[in-house]
Amino acid sequence: MSRNRSVDTRNKVLEVAEREFATYGYSGAHLQAIAEQVGVQKTALYYYFPSKSGLYNAVLHHMLEMLRDTVNRGIATEGSHEERFEALLGALNDLLAERPNYSKMLFRIFVDRSPFDFVAAQPLIQELIGSILVFYRAGVDAGEFRRLSARQFFMSLMGTVFFHYAAEGFAAAVLGVDDIFTSKVVNWRRQELLDLMGHGVLTSPGKPDSGDEG
Repeated sequence: MSRNRSVDTRNKVLEVAEREFATYGYSGAHLQAIAEQVGVQKTALYYYFPSKSGLYNAVLHHMLEMLRDTVNRGIATEGSHEERFEALLGALNDLLAERPNYSKMLFRIFVDRSPFDFVAAQPLIQELIGSILVFYRAGVDAGEFRRLSARQFFMSLMGTVFFHYAAEGFAAAVLGVDDIFTSKVVNWRRQELLDLMGHGVLTSPGKPDSGDEG
C-alpha cells in the first residue's frame, strides 16, 4: 500500500468513525460497521489504530486539534478585542456547522461511559481553555469586555455555541426551520450569537440588533 493511499484510508476511517461515535456513542458504535463504510476488512482497521478505544481517542484528539486551531485563528485576527471576539464566535459557529458531529461528540464525552483518555488530551484541553481565558482577560484589561468571571465566560461561550448544533432536531423545531445546517440558518445563527454574546460581554456593542426572524 502506497503512503498516500494509506493516509487517505486512515483519514477516511477517522471520518466514518467520527460519524459513528457521534451518532451511537462509544458503546453503540461498531468497528464492523465502520470498516464496511470505509470499504475495508475489519482487521484492516488495526493497521491504523490498535483498538476501538484507540480509534475513539484519535477521533477526539483530531476534533480537539481542530477546535484549538479555530480558536487560535479567531483570537489572532488583527483588530480590536471586539473585532477578534466577533471573529472567534464566527469561526466557532462556522466550524460546528461544517462539522456537525463535533458538538455531539463533545457532549458525549461527559455523558457517555467511554475510554476517553483525559490525561493524553490534557495539554490540548488546557491550551484550548487557556487561550480563551487569556484572551477574555486581556479584553477586560483593555476596557472592551465587561468584568465578569473568566471561567463563567468560557462556560457560557461553550454552552451557547455548542448546544445549538448538538441538539439539531430540537433547535430546528424551536427555530421553525427544517434544517439548521443550511447557509441561511447558519448565517442567522452567527449573527444572533454576535448580538447575544456581544451585548453580554462587550462594554460598548457596536452593532445594532439583527431583529427577531421567528
